[in-house]
Amino acid sequence: MRVTAPRLVRLLPRAKLNVSDAKIIGRPIPQTQDRLRPTTIDLLLKQKETAGENWPANLRLEPQLKKAVFKNVQPELRSAMKKLTKER
Repeated sequence: MRVTAPRLVRLLPRAKLNVSDAKIIGRPIPQTQDRLRPTTIDLLLKQKETAGENWPANLRLEPQLKKAVFKNVQPELRSAMKKLTKER
């Protein structure tokens, strides 16, 4: 016997469902508001500015380089330049 859609569907009586237990969840916050929050690197840079000379010397914060910085570099040398700018 071939399986058909009506054989796969099982109807439940409404009394079996706990409709009163259902909870309405609010919609998620739009992602546009996430972009307005300061990033972790921004928060750390602000802490570094306020700490001044008290900032530990072993904690270095390096800004992330954008693609535009490497725009004028030859394509063959880009990956090598990117590796040189990152601390190992």
